[in-house]
Amino acid sequence: MFLMSAGFSDFFTAAKISEDEEANSEANRALCCCEYVSDENKQRSHILGCCCNCVDLDLVFTRLVTCRPINQRNIDGMLIAFQDRLRLPWRGGAKRISPAAVAPAFIVPLMLGLATLNSKTAVVLMLTLIGFTGWGVQQAKRTDTRTNFFLSWLVFSVFYMILIFEFQVPLLELAPEENYALMFFSCAALYCLYSAKVLSPLNLVSAQYGTTPKDELPGIAEASSGEEQAEAQTTLQMESVLSLDNDDEVVDMDTAERSGLMHGQPNICESCRKVTPRRAYHCNVCGTCVKRRDHHSYWLNCCIGERNYMWYIVGLALSEIALLLGANLTLTSICHPFMVVRPLGYPVLLPDDCSEVFEGFELGISFVVACYALLISAYIAFILTRQAYLWWKGSTLHEYKRASNAAGRNRIWSNWKAILK
Repeated sequence: MFLMSAGFSDFFTAAKISEDEEANSEANRALCCCEYVSDENKQRSHILGCCCNCVDLDLVFTRLVTCRPINQRNIDGMLIAFQDRLRLPWRGGAKRISPAAVAPAFIVPLMLGLATLNSKTAVVLMLTLIGFTGWGVQQAKRTDTRTNFFLSWLVFSVFYMILIFEFQVPLLELAPEENYALMFFSCAALYCLYSAKVLSPLNLVSAQYGTTPKDELPGIAEASSGEEQAEAQTTLQMESVLSLDNDDEVVDMDTAERSGLMHGQPNICESCRKVTPRRAYHCNVCGTCVKRRDHHSYWLNCCIGERNYMWYIVGLALSEIALLLGANLTLTSICHPFMVVRPLGYPVLLPDDCSEVFEGFELGISFVVACYALLISAYIAFILTRQAYLWWKGSTLHEYKRASNAAGRNRIWSNWKAILK
């Protein structure tokens, strides 16, 4: 009897070991393009089972049919499950699709299509677009939200503009060299902006910056009384320098540092407690310090700093040329043009009468896309003008805002923003 029980015990032990080895081999097996590891139970799942095994989904739909109250916790669980299961087949495993990144793929063409109905609808939608994007960017800045919504909006806007121009406007007898020039500037602009996006991680300050060992970084332990007195003295000296600024000039923080206000002390970030290089500032969206931080670009979803600033500026300049050229070629093709000048025998045309563009969908969508490109070019022109002014002042946007806030120049605007919140 003892031998029989021992045999059964060895059998179940061997079966358990075999089952564990099979499970481990299954977990270590490479994911196919339609499989993923679920965040909920950390198990292998398939994208075709997006609506299967969801208790919250079953409960919500059951209570909808029976008219019973639905708990908010079940709704949140259902939305979290949907967000985890909304994926795109990809090599090495299905990739999750962010709803914020997918929304512009439907909003942009819907907006452009509705704007082709008539001129009044186009004006209303364009004004709504300006207000919506401005409000969205301000909300993201106020809450320090990191989102791919604006980057996705930019990508799909460029895609639809190129699609309309290449498949509609060339049918209106454009010269091949005009199309080649537009494609050159467009591809060059996209490459520069893509490089700015790729190089953005190089701007981030690591915890090991400088020569101070990691375990001796200031801020890990509480400051001594002498350190607190030195910091207080430095703060008083900085305030005295700012109080002497009575001529509406931008306060140069680097000049203050070079003049010895910091007494050779390393720059310590108050947020992430890192030793940072000169002119490095903390970004609440990225969660770390950025070398020579200019600003956080929500349209590229990255910080503009030391390593990608020139790529960003060149990309904006090339984008401005491409947008203005594409808008001009489109409007002079669908409207009645007139010649301005003829340099080197090549005529430069501008649109004159566009009153008949809404008589057909093809002409209407081309006109709306051209106006959309002009709106984007106006925004880029404002950014380039501001950056040129800051370059002339020898400052970055972040430093200029800090100096303006310290001098009290933005106090009225800050009060209005506090009222409107």
